[in-house]
Amino acid sequence: MNKNWRFITISPLLGILCYVLAFYSYAGDLPGVEHNLTGYLPSAVFGLWAGMAALFISKYLNRIINWRQQHALRFLIQCSALYVVGLALIAIYSEMFLISIRKELTYSQFWLIYNDEIFKTLLILFLSVIVYCIIDFMIYSFNQMREEEIRSVEMMNNQLNLQFEALKSQLNPHFLFNSLNTISSLLYKDTKVAEKFIRMFAESYRFIFKQNDQPLIPLQKELDFVEAYNYLLQVRFQEAYELKINIPEKIKNSYVPPLSVQMLVENAIKHNLISQTTPLSVEIGSDNNYLCVKNNINPLREQPESFQIGIENIKKRYSFFTNDSILLDKSEHFKVSLPLISQTRIN
Repeated sequence: MNKNWRFITISPLLGILCYVLAFYSYAGDLPGVEHNLTGYLPSAVFGLWAGMAALFISKYLNRIINWRQQHALRFLIQCSALYVVGLALIAIYSEMFLISIRKELTYSQFWLIYNDEIFKTLLILFLSVIVYCIIDFMIYSFNQMREEEIRSVEMMNNQLNLQFEALKSQLNPHFLFNSLNTISSLLYKDTKVAEKFIRMFAESYRFIFKQNDQPLIPLQKELDFVEAYNYLLQVRFQEAYELKINIPEKIKNSYVPPLSVQMLVENAIKHNLISQTTPLSVEIGSDNNYLCVKNNINPLREQPESFQIGIENIKKRYSFFTNDSILLDKSEHFKVSLPLISQTRIN
């Protein structure tokens, strides 16, 4: 709104400037204010009308013909509309202020005497319209570029915040405590298993810290991490838990947000009862262009609230790269289907 008022305020000054230039072109001297008020005042009004008309036309065309969508057509229509409006205003200016007020000339005498000046005025109008449309396009392009930069920074900040939330979920003290307890008990039972557990534990956290700053990673890397993480779960739950991975080689070069598949496996662990009598089975497969993580349902009496948080985190991170929705199926099994993102969609 402030920019509009500034534009409307400047318009009368531009009208006066055009009058001064036209007067100087005809008389070879600058017009005095005292003896040329009937020239200055109408020129200011003319400039104000022209400015308001240009502003209205620009705003109206922004709604129906956007600069970005059809810049050539927009330029042509805006120039034509402004030129027609300019001609109408010049005709009104000539009739009202040079003939009706001064009453020095008839209409035909005015056009005959000032033929050269009229031609110059029309030429100036044409050039002014072209310059205005070019400036309008440049301002629009600059504003669009600035908005794109702001959106890009905001998107990057949102991605970092979501990745940070995903990282925090992997550093929860319960998992660390359970893993350290498992290591402690294994050291007395089976040192070889304990050694491998520690190696896989370190591998898991190295992946978390290394890959979490990436917006997307190859599916193969995510599956490698899931297998390392799965070993920790397998040692902890023994026969009460199993993970099956059946992924075609052709889709392993697709991309997913880091930790997205692992978070779904972790959700299955958190939200289901796991015991010898109620074992948990998790399957990772594919269906068309989706990666599917499915598990049987052994619900806990009190469900943690972290489930929706984890799913929402994954949904928001996916929204930066695809319009495809994450699919949930809670019928016989609990199934989450993640869209696979191809290399071409990243580029």
